[in-house]
Amino acid sequence: MDIQGIAEAVRDAIMGELREEFKEFRAEVGGQLEGFKLAIDAMNSAINSINKRLDSIESRLSNVESDVRNLNLRIDETNKRIDAVREELTARIDETNKRIDHLSARLEENTRELGRLKVEIVELKAKQEIIDDIIRRLGKLEERVFA
Repeated sequence: MDIQGIAEAVRDAIMGELREEFKEFRAEVGGQLEGFKLAIDAMNSAINSINKRLDSIESRLSNVESDVRNLNLRIDETNKRIDAVREELTARIDETNKRIDHLSARLEENTRELGRLKVEIVELKAKQEIIDDIIRRLGKLEERVFA
C-alpha cells in the first residue's frame, strides 16, 4: 500500500473518531444548552413574577403617597383652624383679663371704701352711744326737775 492510501485511511479513521466525538460533544453541549434554556426560562418566569410584584408594590406605594399628601393637606387645614381658634381665644382671654383687672381695681376701691365706712360706722355708733347716754341723762334730769 502506498503512503498516500495509508494517510487517507488514517485520516478517515481519525476523522471518523473526531466526527463521533464531535457528535457526542454536540449532544452533550445540546443537552447543557437545553438545561440552560430551562434554567433561563425559570429565571425569566421568576423575574416576570418579581416585576409584577414590584408593579403592584409601586402602585400601592403610589396610593400610600397620595393618601399621605391628602392627610398632610387635611393636617395643614386643621392647623390653620387651630391657629385661628387660638388667636380668637387669646384675644378673648386678653379681653377677659382686662375685665378682671378692671373688676379687681374696682373691688380694691370698694374694699377701701368699705373700710372707711366701717370706721365711720364705728365712729357714728360711738357718737350714737354718747347721744343715747346724753338723752338718758337728760331724761333722768327732767324727771328730777319735774318730779
